[in-house]
Amino acid sequence: MEAHEQRMSRVEENLVVQGEMLNRIDQRLDRLTALFEQSEAARAEDRERIRLLQGAMTSLFEHMEAFIRGLRPNGHEDHEDKAGDA
Repeated sequence: MEAHEQRMSRVEENLVVQGEMLNRIDQRLDRLTALFEQSEAARAEDRERIRLLQGAMTSLFEHMEAFIRGLRPNGHEDHEDKAGDA
């Protein structure tokens, strides 16, 4: 009977240890899930910032191109009057 009680005692101890291990794993999983969600939110913010930056750069390049076209003889600026004045 004593051997049976010892085995039951070990089983109970093992169950306690396994319960603690499962609890720790669950806590780590919760932390990892929270980190993943924060990471996803940060990526979404980064994507939005990149989209805004790309829009601003496109606008800047369009303005630069229009400015450069205006400086060329075939651009919007009337270069014939300037050439005649020289």
